[in-house]
Amino acid sequence: MAQEHPAESRVPRTGQEKCWDTRGRQIHSPQGTGQDGELKKGERSPDPRFTDNQDGTVTDNFTKLIWLKNADALGELKWEDALDRTRRLASGSHHLNDGSAAGDWRMPNLREMLSLIDYGRYEPIIPEGHPFENVRTAIYWTSTSLAPAARMSWMMTLGIGPTVFDIKFSLNRTWPVRGKSPVVPRTGQKVAFDSNGDPTNAEGTGQDGELQAGRPFPDPRFTDNGDGTVTDNMTHLVWLKDGNPFGFRVWEEGLALCDALSDGDAGLKDGSKPGDWRLPNIREIESLVDYNEAGPCLPKGHPFQNVRPSSYWTSTSVEAAPTEAMFIILGVGPSIFESKEHPFFIWPVRDKLHGHRKDQTE
Repeated sequence: MAQEHPAESRVPRTGQEKCWDTRGRQIHSPQGTGQDGELKKGERSPDPRFTDNQDGTVTDNFTKLIWLKNADALGELKWEDALDRTRRLASGSHHLNDGSAAGDWRMPNLREMLSLIDYGRYEPIIPEGHPFENVRTAIYWTSTSLAPAARMSWMMTLGIGPTVFDIKFSLNRTWPVRGKSPVVPRTGQKVAFDSNGDPTNAEGTGQDGELQAGRPFPDPRFTDNGDGTVTDNMTHLVWLKDGNPFGFRVWEEGLALCDALSDGDAGLKDGSKPGDWRLPNIREIESLVDYNEAGPCLPKGHPFQNVRPSSYWTSTSVEAAPTEAMFIILGVGPSIFESKEHPFFIWPVRDKLHGHRKDQTE
């Protein structure tokens, strides 16, 4: 089926299929809730999602990345040791028979690791029916340093899915990957750091700042539409230009306020109607993050106003604990979870409005 935009520029679905209220009770008729489990926004993953290549590797048919089938082949390592061991991985070791050579494999960057996550699953939080072995509900390193405090690196917890960070001298697991993805965007990181947090020569490190794997950000990344909205030219999502239209709100208030937003509110002159706007899901708002930036962690030169380097709600509940929902801290970018009764900031998003006067010539 033809699409308006190529698949590689779309945000993937989160995988969430259910809706819950603030008490964690499942809502079986979720129409009008605006929750992630109702709207299911984003690009659907293929079926089958993965192909076991029968050579010790698994191909992700959505991202085209190739992962080691054994998700715990290298055990627990310090960050720099994990980078080194991953770079030296080659066919003939760890049940690999794929013809790969040393240097072909890398530690995944944060967005590559995030691409495996299915927010409709937990323990582990990866798609059902996957062919991987030894996936631990534990902490996995990524090659992406925490730019403003580079003694730490980003890591992913594969139990229920938050992205946070740990000091590089800690012992965590790593899951090697190779290949290029036409789908997964770069993280934005451009600098390599040692375990003490000091900038270092990137060559040969295997760090995110050296490899910068993934689709580059478009230039310009954003278009100010002059009507109170901003289009992200990478994802084609349309965001409210005002990054803080409602102040602190609890989760259900945020869902309702976004749904009611329309032309004439919050500086909007875009012809939008109630129901056009929504609270973004976790993948939609994470797509804005540039992991080379901080306070806020958005790409340099962005045209948004009033973005707080603080906590923003998403429409994605926590499958394992549905009294809680995912939020993101736009200071540096971690995706965590909190009780739905806690107040956070709200940043509405919508799709492109077909038939709007600005779209009629397209």
